[in-house]
Amino acid sequence: MGNLHLILLEKDHAREILTWRYPPPYNFYNPPEVQVAEDYVLEFINPAYQFHAILDDNSRFIGFCSFGIDGQVPGGDYSLEALDIGLGMTPELTGYGLGDQFLNAILSHAVIHYNPAVIRMTVANFNKRALHLYEKSGFTRQQEFEDDMLKITYTILVKQAGKSI
Repeated sequence: MGNLHLILLEKDHAREILTWRYPPPYNFYNPPEVQVAEDYVLEFINPAYQFHAILDDNSRFIGFCSFGIDGQVPGGDYSLEALDIGLGMTPELTGYGLGDQFLNAILSHAVIHYNPAVIRMTVANFNKRALHLYEKSGFTRQQEFEDDMLKITYTILVKQAGKSI
């Protein structure tokens, strides 16, 4: 992948995300197939959610992340002050050991641009690959909860921003 860098997500990136399709069990993350896709595009570029595109050295769009409330899932306890991060990698790159580099680029950007004391991530428990990556990167499990609507169990993980990002 080369070096990775982040830029604010643009409409073309958001439209591409809407075409992504993950295999089971990760198809949970598939964007909805809707006729009103432009509404989702507008959400992705809403400055309140701080969505960023992650690009490689050739400016190839390989994933995205958000900084802030978009990384939270209803039902979790988010009372601790922390920077929430949500993310997604293009489906054709997942499962090939690229997560470390991808996550490190996001965490470095977070520390430089947001200067958080604590970084927090919320992940569905069936996503063993993500849980392993986050724990390997120094995140610790803080809370487990179930989303009442979807009946999915999630784990909230946190990391002190100064710890070897």
